Amino acid sequence: MKKYFIVSVFVLSSASVWACDSCGCEFCEPGGLSLGVFGGYDTTAPSQSFFFANVVQQYTDFGTLRNVPAGVSTDQYEDSFQTQFIFGYQFNQDLTVQLNVPYIFRDYRIENAAGTGLVNNQVNGLGDVRLVVNYTAFRKQTADYDFAWRFSGGIIVPTGDSTLLQQESPTAAPSDLNSPNSAVGGHDLALGSGAYDAVFGTGISLTSGRFFFNADADYTIRGTGEAGYRYSNETSWSAGPGYRIWQDGAHSLGLQFRASGEYKAADTVQGTGTDDTFVSTVELGPNFVFAWNNVLAAHLQLEVPIVEKYDPGFQALTTYRLLAGVTFRM
Repeated sequence: MKKYFIVSVFVLSSASVWACDSCGCEFCEPGGLSLGVFGGYDTTAPSQSFFFANVVQQYTDFGTLRNVPAGVSTDQYEDSFQTQFIFGYQFNQDLTVQLNVPYIFRDYRIENAAGTGLVNNQVNGLGDVRLVVNYTAFRKQTADYDFAWRFSGGIIVPTGDSTLLQQESPTAAPSDLNSPNSAVGGHDLALGSGAYDAVFGTGISLTSGRFFFNADADYTIRGTGEAGYRYSNETSWSAGPGYRIWQDGAHSLGLQFRASGEYKAADTVQGTGTDDTFVSTVELGPNFVFAWNNVLAAHLQLEVPIVEKYDPGFQALTTYRLLAGVTFRM
């Protein structure tokens, strides 16, 4: 039985702290990249079962401040680094199960509650673990095109430290993190939600000659966690057409025009809505994809927000989104 081992590393910046900042499964499919750079879903992969493993690094830069109160410093930010260790098992060509174990490091600068200076600090530790099942419900392969339609579903287990959510409680003692001078709060920095959550998704992949197209959508259902804090349910999506502008045997370079977005209503604390957690964004940008000998693939993507809606509260949003990654399999 031939086995495949996949190692993936990529960096990205997202528009929402909790939504996309906790994902990172773009390269989690053992049969081939969702971008279709290997010519769609791999037609040569064996139907036998095998193990696979991924390592994913994600970076999110939140440096754009919105609704800054008068007299408050604008030199505030949050940098979020997340490393996901992904272990999976493929039962057959259509069915896989994977465990995502994230380690999170967040560095931030905020103004202190007294408004007299800036505070630099960091948090780090294990995040919320995800167990996800992926199933390719439909696959069509002809001489002219390859098409696949995938569904996924899973559970998010509250293994991450959620104690910083106590800063969001109405009865919490005043601090730098819950001060109106701060663009970053406990909900931005908490390593976990403190609740069992569920995630569902679907995606399609189409390739025809040098043309390729992929689209994905995910929906996360949140429960009530630490200190009565509930992250809102969220929807995220991405889609875009691409074309291999250079192709030489088993090597190719593709350019994709990719759009992505997310929608998340305001979070609630003990049933009361917050004023700095709603976000609705659409981003656009180019995505360069390189494939080599059906073994290695790399991509570099830039996305710039073109639509951005948010709450009236003081908050930090993304400035741009940058994704760069490489996938190797054998």
